[in-house]
Amino acid sequence: MNARIRRFLGRDGGAVLPLTAVFLVVALGVMALAIDLGRVFLVKSELQRAADAAALAGALGLVTPPGGLPGLTTMSPNCGRATALAQAVFTSNHADGLLLSMVNGTISLGIWNSGTGVFTDTGCAVPALVNAVQAVAQKTISLYFGGIITGSPTMPLSAQALVLVGSVGSVPPGARVLPLAIDSDKVPSNGQPVVIHLNPSPLDTGCWHTFFWQNPASSLLRDLITGAVESPALKVGDLIKVKEGVDNATLKELGGELDRRGGTWDVLLPVIPAGSHTGWLEVLGFCPIRLTLVDSQGQNKRLEGTTLENYVGPGLAPGGPSYFGLWSGSPRLIQ
Repeated sequence: MNARIRRFLGRDGGAVLPLTAVFLVVALGVMALAIDLGRVFLVKSELQRAADAAALAGALGLVTPPGGLPGLTTMSPNCGRATALAQAVFTSNHADGLLLSMVNGTISLGIWNSGTGVFTDTGCAVPALVNAVQAVAQKTISLYFGGIITGSPTMPLSAQALVLVGSVGSVPPGARVLPLAIDSDKVPSNGQPVVIHLNPSPLDTGCWHTFFWQNPASSLLRDLITGAVESPALKVGDLIKVKEGVDNATLKELGGELDRRGGTWDVLLPVIPAGSHTGWLEVLGFCPIRLTLVDSQGQNKRLEGTTLENYVGPGLAPGGPSYFGLWSGSPRLIQ
């Protein structure tokens, strides 16, 4: 019996070494593949971090309002500053143990179409149209074992980030949006006069609006003008209730507020589709106006002012499909 056991063990013993060798090869392969995969995920995350940081820096550089200033501030877009800041941030990041260079990335300025979800690299020929900064990071790494599976000893990796900036898509509560709206086809170019007639007329360029209230009291509109009541948050695509008519009490309150501010007041007006000033109309964007006259006495009761351009305000979020003179200074990562 003992001899048989010894013979049996002897036969199996000869098979142990080949099986052990196979298991070792498989184990080493799994370990090498795990190392490759871990490296791929690590480098990919490093590239993503570099792209995110560069795109955000570029967007901040494009339109950077001075810190600590309340209200609206003039700020022209600066494409050169945006590109320089994005590149500086990008090349301060590491990937796969080495500093990145611009050989590993690209910075693009262009237009993001929120309707189609497509970014188009337009450069900065028309700065007012630029509403997004894109950063792409890429690097090719070597593989230890994964090349047997992929057929290549290397793997190209890439990551991209897209940050929205530019024309305003929404305003926060308390942004002091007036209960006045202006027609989209009546918004003149920068520094040109704008007149909003309040007597119903074919020459109307705008009208009162009551935000989301169907039939608010005139006292509420007056409180919105003086700031006693905080103006609600408003975004492109919202429907606001518009109405024609003078509304003498509200117009006089607006004139009094303008006088208290020394005769000029920079305000925000929602832009609405041209046409009828009744019912609910969609907000198309926001326009900064320097109000200089409120005539509440004569036959032609109206407001006068000039349009402003390249204005930035606190808390204004990007995303507006059209530019009416107002920029967002709060970039938003969307990809």
